[in-house]
Order: sequence, then C-alpha cells, then structure tokens
Amino acid sequence: MRPPGTAALRLTGVAMSVILAIAAFAGASTKAEGASEGSAATALDWNIIAVNTVRAATPPIFQVEGLIYMSYVQASVYDAVTKIEGRYQPYHQFRAPVDKEGASPDAAVAAASYTALAYYFPAQAGTLGTTYTSYLAGLPAAGKNAGVAIGVAAAEDIIALRTGDGRDAPISTPYGQGPLTPGVWIFAPPPSAQSAQTPWVAFMKPFMLKSPSQFRPGPPLQLTSKKYATQLAELQAYGSATSTVRTDEQTAIAEFWNANAINQINQTQRDLDSAHRFDLVETARGLAMANLTDSDAGIACFDAKYYYTFWRPVTAIQHADIDGNPLTTADPTWTPLLITPNHPEYPAAHGCLTSSDAEVAAELLGTNRIEINIAGAVGQNVTTLTTSRHYATVEDLDRQIVNARVWAGLHFRDSGEVGVELGRDVADWALDRYFLPTD
Repeated sequence: MRPPGTAALRLTGVAMSVILAIAAFAGASTKAEGASEGSAATALDWNIIAVNTVRAATPPIFQVEGLIYMSYVQASVYDAVTKIEGRYQPYHQFRAPVDKEGASPDAAVAAASYTALAYYFPAQAGTLGTTYTSYLAGLPAAGKNAGVAIGVAAAEDIIALRTGDGRDAPISTPYGQGPLTPGVWIFAPPPSAQSAQTPWVAFMKPFMLKSPSQFRPGPPLQLTSKKYATQLAELQAYGSATSTVRTDEQTAIAEFWNANAINQINQTQRDLDSAHRFDLVETARGLAMANLTDSDAGIACFDAKYYYTFWRPVTAIQHADIDGNPLTTADPTWTPLLITPNHPEYPAAHGCLTSSDAEVAAELLGTNRIEINIAGAVGQNVTTLTTSRHYATVEDLDRQIVNARVWAGLHFRDSGEVGVELGRDVADWALDRYFLPTD
C-alpha cells in the first residue's frame, strides 16, 4: 500500500456533482498561497470534452484504449500548466515558444486539449474547433496568445514523443480463435464474427514503466489444483446469470462496476479534485496522474492477459469436463451475469485499473483513508453513471472490485486479487518517479 503523502487536503466526505463542485470552487472567497492564477474549472471542462470525444469515436474505443487517448490529452495539459506555473515536475520537458511570464494557464489548457484531441480524432476536428474558438472567446485577452502558444507546443511535444508507441499496431497472432484446449482462452459463445479486443495494448510502450512486462505476475491457477476447483465452484454459484445464492446487493455491486472505465475513472478524479478545491495546477496534475497511471496499469495487465491467454469462466465452467480436475463439474448451459469481454481472463483488468486509481487518490490525499464517492452503473447500462457508492479506504475499494468481478461471473477470485496487486505495484512505482514537486 502506498504510504501517506504530504500535500493532502482533508476530504469533506460530501458527494457533489461536477457542476456543483465547479460552482463551489468558483465561489470560494479564499485562495491558498501560491495557488494557480488559472481556473480549475477549465481543466475540468476540457476533461469532460476529452471524455466525450473519446467516447464518440467511430469505431468505438474500448476501456484501456480510451484511457491511453485520455493520457495523451492530460499529459499535454499537465505539461502546459506546469510550464507556466511550475510547482511540479513536468511529465516531459519541452521548450516554451514564448515567454511564459503572464501567459494565461486557462488558454494553455484549452489549446493543449484541443490540439491533442484534433490530432487523434480528426473526424471530430470541426466540432472541437467550434468548441475551442468559443471557449477562447470567453477568456480574458491578457496573456491569451502566449497561453495558446504554450498549450499547442505542449501537445505537439507529446504527439511527437508518443509517435510510434505501438498504439493500434496490427497483431498477426490469431488470439481467441481456438481450438478448444484446457485452460486456453477462446471467444465466449457465440464465437462467430469476433476478434480479440485491443491485443496491441499488451505490446505498446508504457507512459512511465520501463516495459509492459515490468511487473508481469506469475501464472494463473493450476487447473488440477484444489484452489482452482474451489474458485470455479464459487463462480458457478455466485456468477451465474440465474444464481440463487447471489444477493440483490451483490448483483447491484457487480453491475455497478460494469460502468465504462473511461467515464468512471475521469469522473471520480474530477469529483475528487473538486471536493478538495484543488486549484488549476493540482487539478491538471490529478487528472494526468489518474489517466497515465491507469493506462500503464492497463498496459501491464494486458501484457499478462495476452502472455498467459487463460480461459474465461464461461468456457471453464461449460467445459470443466476437460480440465483434468476431478473436483470440478461441467455445466454446458452456464452463462455469466454480465457479458464476457473479448480479451483473456487473467488478470482482471478492473482490478488493475481500480487499485491503480485508489493509489492515485491515496497519493493526492496523503492517506489511505480516501473517503471518496465513485459513480457507477445500474443494470446493464455501461455508459450512464446513474448511481454512486462511498469508499472509506483503499482497502475497501480493492476488496469490492475483486468481489464484483466474481459476482459478475467474469473472473476467478485469484485473477481479481492478482490484478489489484499488479495495479498497486504499477502505481507505486510510477508515482515515486513522476508528478513530483519541483523542490
């Protein structure tokens, strides 16, 4: 677990929406010494614009893939803001094209966000351009041009830095296509017209880690072990679409964590930033920390997924008669509560991402008692975050995500626990080396 930091503010424990939080921030009558001259609302606004842009892409962008695109944007914003305001080390140093003295950090945020988004999503450049022009028109003239120049330079630096990083690279290995082999991942039924989900993520250059395999865990459970049989039985009972032992609350928790990670992770970070009245620099830092750290946790997770290619519970349960374990019983009609994603089982991606996110919150708040509210899904709606849950500690959050994926019928308990440990290791290593105070 990450030790407490030093720059934390105390959490109020009050849940608030992004709009109300921004309004509360804007209406605050006091300002911390050394606080940014820009507005935190600008970073929050452009984070929402970035999330909406990523989610509107055609063809659809998947979870970890979306966080990678968000990282391009938030790294650009963070570098632009710290170039003007200082206080924290940039993600990547770049040369300012103009004198930063008096440059508008708000204009820099807007320009960095727009430049990155328009580059990676050219089909949406027209709509983004209209939003950007309107946003700039509402900013004071003083320092605007200098801020824009710095924001554009920051984004162009990140674009150049990440060119050739392996994003969306073609993969020739026919992952998931069979034949049926004990322990080996194949597409969940029905298998027709399917393809593996973003296997290139497993091989791309991380944002901070030395390599995707830096924290690769050991292998998944042995098929012939008693532990495997015990966890398979747990999945059969609690993860089934027709389970008679899973409670209504356990079902609600499983469905809560079926929310789209791009929306969920960024809204959680916006809410945390707003609840603590982070200024612009702190807000830009928090959003960059959350997205870059989670992206690297996702890359490390997919490295392990496509290295081990372990089978999903739906295949393991339906075909338990071939696993060589006398303690397991096949159920050819078994189906999970939630739809099985098209990538291997081990380790659980939500475990990797959620534990990484928890470590970011602990670092920002200086305590493992994070007291945060997270928005999530209800029923099978994965896009709209219609409810929220409160988590007092990092441990509470980590524990629930492991349970949630078992109750959803998507992961063995071991897979969730290993995912949590992997996400924690990635975050701890990265946050010891990036986003540090300049002094």
